[in-house]
Amino acid sequence: MNPGSGRLYRAIWRWHFYAGLFVVPFILLLSLTGAIYLFKPQLDAWEERDWRSLPVAGAVTPDAQLAAALTKVPEASFHSYRLPVSPGDAAVIHVGLPDGAMRDIAVSPQGKVIAIDDPDTRIAATVSRIHGSLLLGQWGGLLVETAACWAILLILSGLYLWWPRGRGLGGVLWPRLGARGRVVWRDLHAVTGFWVSGLALVLLVSGLPWTDGWATAFRTVRAELGLVQGPQQWKGGIDLHAEHDHEAMLRAAAAAKTAPAGMTLTQMVARAQAEGVPAPAILSPPGAPAQFGPPNGNLWKLTSQTQRSPDRAQRQLRTDDRPCRRAQRLCRQASDRPRDRIRHRLA
Repeated sequence: MNPGSGRLYRAIWRWHFYAGLFVVPFILLLSLTGAIYLFKPQLDAWEERDWRSLPVAGAVTPDAQLAAALTKVPEASFHSYRLPVSPGDAAVIHVGLPDGAMRDIAVSPQGKVIAIDDPDTRIAATVSRIHGSLLLGQWGGLLVETAACWAILLILSGLYLWWPRGRGLGGVLWPRLGARGRVVWRDLHAVTGFWVSGLALVLLVSGLPWTDGWATAFRTVRAELGLVQGPQQWKGGIDLHAEHDHEAMLRAAAAAKTAPAGMTLTQMVARAQAEGVPAPAILSPPGAPAQFGPPNGNLWKLTSQTQRSPDRAQRQLRTDDRPCRRAQRLCRQASDRPRDRIRHRLA
């Protein structure tokens, strides 16, 4: 190794060391919270255990359930109706309050409100906020984003230090366990880092569009290049479009104090159940805010929020019963591509 290369190697080694000191605590915390969040369906089911296996005698219509929910929270705007998985499960009606807060109202099959829940206080929601912002708001999100960028530097500098430079495969692709002292620890660190570096880079780079700074930059570049028109379809960024904040959502749903005109909620629930999308299935009325992207248009939207990506679906439903050859063709095409995210426009 010539003197110039030696100086570069030592400089990159120092950057690798300092990046590790800064990043490792974040990696441990984010790994733990990310692993816990994978069990969101199980956590939600445990918190909703009292909303299942209820009596079914005297069941009322979804319209009656919606009326009961809005009677309990009269200032709320109707955002979505979560279809019960089984006849004895409560329907969950998601509403928005005038101050921008959200509530999940569990209504029994008989039309009795059995719980009013703040979705932001759920275990999975708290874990998600720790994972995304350390419970520190926007500054915490920027700190996590900075740590992710330093983690990328940590991996790239580690790969430079790992590069064989004429050595054999021992200590490069597998550790030299027969060696002693620092050589063994160096090999364990370098070889393990090499084998996990690809997956770690994918996780880090794919997560950056959901942060604040990078998402804002991506949106600006896309807009300047004319690659997209209208609001972005992912959540993130500091200067979000108005359609993404709670006040704009409430304005968009101001007319949705009850089920919108056209077919009733009961009729739309029956149509949604016939679609057979995997649970949890969310039915949103026209004009209601969406979790990602702009509010709904003038059609009802049925969304599956299952964690199995191949089974996830989003369908827009008309408020009439006219036959639709185009919808049937889209259904056939979607069934031929089971791993695509399905988006049917039944129009």
